[in-house]
Amino acid sequence: MEFRVAGFRDMGQVSDVADRVFRSARPGHMADEFPHLYDGQNARHWWIAEEAGHIVSIVGAMVWTAVLGGAPVVVASVGSVATDADFRRHGISTRLLLLAESCLRDEGVRLLLISGDGPLYLRFGARPVGWVEWYALPKTFVAGGSFEIKAIDPVVDAVEVARLYRSRGTRFLRPLPLLQGLLRAQSFTAVSQGVKVAFCAYERGRAVSYASVNHRPGLGRRPSQLAEWAGDPNGVLYGLTHLSDWPESGMTVPVLPEDQGLRGALSSLEPARQTPFPWLAKVVDGVGLGRDLEAVWAESTGDPPQIKAQSVDRYRVTRGVDAWELDAAALTQMVFGYDVPERPASMNDVWPSPAPWPAGLHFI
Repeated sequence: MEFRVAGFRDMGQVSDVADRVFRSARPGHMADEFPHLYDGQNARHWWIAEEAGHIVSIVGAMVWTAVLGGAPVVVASVGSVATDADFRRHGISTRLLLLAESCLRDEGVRLLLISGDGPLYLRFGARPVGWVEWYALPKTFVAGGSFEIKAIDPVVDAVEVARLYRSRGTRFLRPLPLLQGLLRAQSFTAVSQGVKVAFCAYERGRAVSYASVNHRPGLGRRPSQLAEWAGDPNGVLYGLTHLSDWPESGMTVPVLPEDQGLRGALSSLEPARQTPFPWLAKVVDGVGLGRDLEAVWAESTGDPPQIKAQSVDRYRVTRGVDAWELDAAALTQMVFGYDVPERPASMNDVWPSPAPWPAGLHFI
């Protein structure tokens, strides 16, 4: 069996494997729902296992620059990890993940964001990070203010959406053409699971917020969920409560630690639950990540930590007279985790750094 980076001509087979694994029981094609991930120009961010000329296992990624607490950091969103049924339980996906990690590290990627939380990824060294408060929004909720709600036009509204998006402290850097493509495609089109919708909230003729919603997923059986937003949180909540075809199962609103405005707007409600982010992360270049975040950490302390590599996936972290020796999994939790033993209390003034959207991987 050959393990290698995919090429442009492999993308048809890559899409076929993904459809066999992820779309066998329902209509649609993965390449249609995630056009940028499956685009032939992104072939170098696919890793494949090939047996007798046939691709039997795949790992895909999109490489972005993310802004974490104001610092630009190169990250890779990893998804569509799939293996044909006859070839599972032979360690093939693990080998592909290790190959992908090595290639992405060489490309300058600091952090992997992995869609899913299965045992495969935990064995690979990815870990749950961050936390989300989940609110059950009633349709009768009254948001502050009054707004005009309009569906987003991918061409007309892209510049306004980009302006609002840049107001978030933690985000992916999206060039305008990429954002327009996302607005036209996966994020805001009807799909078999439900309907992806997006809207802008206007106040006195000016766009003050936008949101995208996974509306009525699971063929209407699961609650709708706010996927992404920026701007005035009251405009977002007003738009959510005015969506048509309100689901009987309700509306779920995730709130991140940095979303103080949204939390305040929801102050009349209690969070229904608190969980880690619904994806995993793994630091693949701790030294580079430390350099990227050093200025952010220095804003909160005069003694930022230092990260040095001991070997592949092994690090030594020092701060003053304290020192810790960690593998990549523990370092990931030290930097991005909450309430975990790998993050000493003495680091609380520095870490954890903020993490991207709970549903951010939907935008690959």
